[in-house]
Amino acid sequence: MSDKSGRSGSKASDSSSVSELPMADLSIFSGSFDGGVFSSNLPLFNFMGVGNQNSLYSPQPFVKSTDPCRLTALKQSTPKKSSLNLTPADFGLADFSVGNESFADFSANNSSFVGNFQSNVRSTRLLPAWAVDGSGNIREDLSLHDVVRNGSLIDFAMDRTGVKFLENHYPTDPEDEMHRLLFDKLTEQNTVFTSLCRSAAGNFIIQKFVEFASIEEQDRLVVSMSENGLIGMCMDKFACRVVQLAIQKFDESTATKLVQALSNMDFLPLCTDQCAIHVLQKVVKLMPINAWSFFVKFLCRDDNLMTVCQDKYGCRLVQQTIDKLSDNPKLECFNTRLQLLHGLMTSVARNCFRLSSNEFANYVVQYVIKSSGVVEMYRDTIIEKCLLRNLLSMSQDKYASHVVEGAFLFAPPQLLSEMMDEIFDGYVKDQETNRDALDILLFHQYGNYVIQQMISICISALLGKEERKMLPSEMRLYAKWFDRIKNRVNRHALRLERFSSGKKIIESLQKLSVPMTMVDEPMPLWAVPTPLMDSTAQFVNRQMFQNRSIFDE
Repeated sequence: MSDKSGRSGSKASDSSSVSELPMADLSIFSGSFDGGVFSSNLPLFNFMGVGNQNSLYSPQPFVKSTDPCRLTALKQSTPKKSSLNLTPADFGLADFSVGNESFADFSANNSSFVGNFQSNVRSTRLLPAWAVDGSGNIREDLSLHDVVRNGSLIDFAMDRTGVKFLENHYPTDPEDEMHRLLFDKLTEQNTVFTSLCRSAAGNFIIQKFVEFASIEEQDRLVVSMSENGLIGMCMDKFACRVVQLAIQKFDESTATKLVQALSNMDFLPLCTDQCAIHVLQKVVKLMPINAWSFFVKFLCRDDNLMTVCQDKYGCRLVQQTIDKLSDNPKLECFNTRLQLLHGLMTSVARNCFRLSSNEFANYVVQYVIKSSGVVEMYRDTIIEKCLLRNLLSMSQDKYASHVVEGAFLFAPPQLLSEMMDEIFDGYVKDQETNRDALDILLFHQYGNYVIQQMISICISALLGKEERKMLPSEMRLYAKWFDRIKNRVNRHALRLERFSSGKKIIESLQKLSVPMTMVDEPMPLWAVPTPLMDSTAQFVNRQMFQNRSIFDE
């Protein structure tokens, strides 16, 4: 009741404060609104406070106010003229002055571009007035020659509508005079090039340059990227697209120069950045192994491996690297990849316990365990050297328990048998509670999932769902494991039924009672009546099944 009254009081106080403001007449919203310019008798709204309305009004939409944000109507009045000294930083172009060129030097040669900063701006558009028609769209008769002749090339490149015009009219032939002119104008100055790469609109025209660049132009672009902060470009959400496309489209030798430039820089931040990670993934996917072998050697150092694997972006990169190194053993470079893979897997196995217990790094260990082919030997090493003798503690960890589940599912028969024996008989009972490992995991919030996986493995084998053909001796071993789990569950059935996880364990045991074969089909070898089948039949609730089961007496 108190909460309701509190909400009512808050609502009333809000309404009272609003009532003190002048009301806007909305009946005059019948005119047209064109590109941010009021073309009728619309009221001007103040988003910046309730002070002196005349002083707050300004034709500049980027002027900020420290007053609390509130929507009120302004009366039409003649604004006071004030000189505004705006800089690129006021327009979100904080990176505009980089390299050796200052903004003052740049503005001397690009008066039209700077003029738009100082003039009245239509919404967020930077296009000059002569380039648009009455409705605010680019004139249909406008050509690239008009844009270049009027010195508005950068204006168009920085505008989201103007850059589309440049893309559509950009000559793709490197021998074309206009192609070379546009390329030179927008790449010859470092400040311009960097700003376009990092611009939400400008990066598209640079991508166009990258896609249709000649070999000479590709080399110039690589030099420009390297000299203007390649790491910063990779970590920028717009500029990283330019770098990715360069790796994809450039000649292999030219793209290799770009990748080698990365190898000489501080590489670790790239492996954990949400934008730069896409650049590195593109390198691993498209470039030959000799171009990025330095990255694998970088990961082979334990500190670097832990830092990258523990990052939500870096762990994906490590998994892709493992996949690429173990892919297609028929290629000539497979021996080189195998050597690099061995170094990386040695580092993963050495740090397996720490990796398995981490929120993101555990996915790397799971990936190795679930992989096939040449990685299987490293899977067996991880299970034998890291997981065995640590199954109980790892099964009780939130993240490592996922690794243990995967190990049970993908382990070869010999290692699976050792893991099962460790859970059943590998630990001394607790002297105070008289509980063994199986009892502990049955009631543990994470360990119970490991028990469910063990049950699922046994049932799949006994139902004949395994892909490989099993010998009768193997079937008896699975039946033994299933029987031991079932007997323990029956002993604690009343307690297990109190928990949702316990109910799932009981339900999973009942799956073995589903009818297996048709009447006229031969009975599987493992289904021949044994003492295990008799004990299983006692566990089955016969009222749930109307059809005859092979477990019925």
